[in-house]
Amino acid sequence: MIRKIRDYFRDKSGQFAVLTGLLMVPMIGAGGLAIDYGRHVAAKNHLQALADAASLGLASGKRLDETESRKEAEAMIAANNLIDWVHDVEISDIDSNDDFVDMRLSAYIRPTFMRVLGYETLPVQAYAKAERALMGSVEVSLILDNTWSMSETDKNGVSKISALKSAATQMVKELMTTEDGAIRIALVPYADYVNVGTQYRGKGWLSIPNDYTVAATEKVCTTQTTKSVCVEKAATYSCTTYTDGVPTQTTCGGGCTKYETQTVAPYQSCTGGAAAKNYTWYGCVGSRMTGTTRLDDQSPSVPYPGYLDTSQKCLNPIVPLTTDKSKLLKAVDAMIINIGSYKPATYIPAGVVWGLNTLSPKEPFDQGAEYDPENRKPRKVAVLMTDGENTLRFNSADGKHPALSSTAATAAKQLAQTNADTLSICSNMKKQNIEIYTVAFMVDDETAKTMLESCATDKNHYFDASDTSKLLEAFTAISKSLRVVRLAI
Repeated sequence: MIRKIRDYFRDKSGQFAVLTGLLMVPMIGAGGLAIDYGRHVAAKNHLQALADAASLGLASGKRLDETESRKEAEAMIAANNLIDWVHDVEISDIDSNDDFVDMRLSAYIRPTFMRVLGYETLPVQAYAKAERALMGSVEVSLILDNTWSMSETDKNGVSKISALKSAATQMVKELMTTEDGAIRIALVPYADYVNVGTQYRGKGWLSIPNDYTVAATEKVCTTQTTKSVCVEKAATYSCTTYTDGVPTQTTCGGGCTKYETQTVAPYQSCTGGAAAKNYTWYGCVGSRMTGTTRLDDQSPSVPYPGYLDTSQKCLNPIVPLTTDKSKLLKAVDAMIINIGSYKPATYIPAGVVWGLNTLSPKEPFDQGAEYDPENRKPRKVAVLMTDGENTLRFNSADGKHPALSSTAATAAKQLAQTNADTLSICSNMKKQNIEIYTVAFMVDDETAKTMLESCATDKNHYFDASDTSKLLEAFTAISKSLRVVRLAI
């Protein structure tokens, strides 16, 4: 009997099955936990990818308020959330400004095996931060049309010059977010001429005559007994005149077609008697007259001609490259389209060549750093904006920019040359690897649009702003393109 009992306890048959049965429960549990854990990791990676993509998308686009940002992000997430077992993906927090976009997402998954432990859902979270940052040093020249045509208004009654001020102000604020000197901006208001600033008088790159005064003259009077009298006039008619492309309705004709000399009672006929006139330089300069030096920055020894006048007839002065945001904002706000009766027309080459001069390391201005063959250290950028075609030409005799000829065929040739000069300056910019953005603001003329597109670095650097809102969008897009959007975390 004792032996039978001993044999029973020594018998190991069937133990594997027993042990397997005992171990099966924890093994299945561990496998189930591994599966749920794997699905949770996959869900978190998916949520993180959604957060990264949405934050980068917002940072790369137009600046939006919190409500608009949330709506845009929700649309991006909905379009890319392709895993149906990741439930209730929502934005738990979002924050954005000019420099970054913060986003936190939350969701959950339904576990398979962990439900036996009481876990009906497993939360999933992700956080992403995309930042807009300037990489390295950047030099920007804002070449902005201040001609009389900028007085026109859009359908909402907003003047072009007001819209331009808003767009330029926003660009300066978006770019100059720090005081580390990484970005420097120049402002070049242009019309028929540019104003370089009277503080530069006496510099070798200017040729300016001395101010002078024409003395007053006395009246010289004689007694007359006859007078030429108009006896027939031409008929008058309604007509349209143009100043810098801006139409004005007026009355034409009515000139005298026949005169008669008639005897009249004696009267005094006087000539002369002009008041004294003071001729002064107000900062206005024309184009260089030696060869093609008007088209580049390679001949600093060739001076620009300055012109004297009895009153100021060129607009606000250029602001060379500066890190002073306040100074730039004041200069933008002070931009004007005319002074008194002076209504300037459009000569785009004047603006473009002085935009080049502000970026150049050579005189007239020497604030610009040396050119980098790769345009990275620093990155040099020109932003050219105009609201119309050229209406003036270059005069090689004195460097001035008179109106196009009244003869159509001659005017067409002169306009073609002015456009060619504009593109030549753009080409010389590109030779120095300067990046060029161009903005056509409510421009109807297709030739002008084609010229501006050809001036730009490429088609992606050209903007056709059909109204004031599109102008702001164009400047915002340019600002963002100068920043590198990247994930900060």
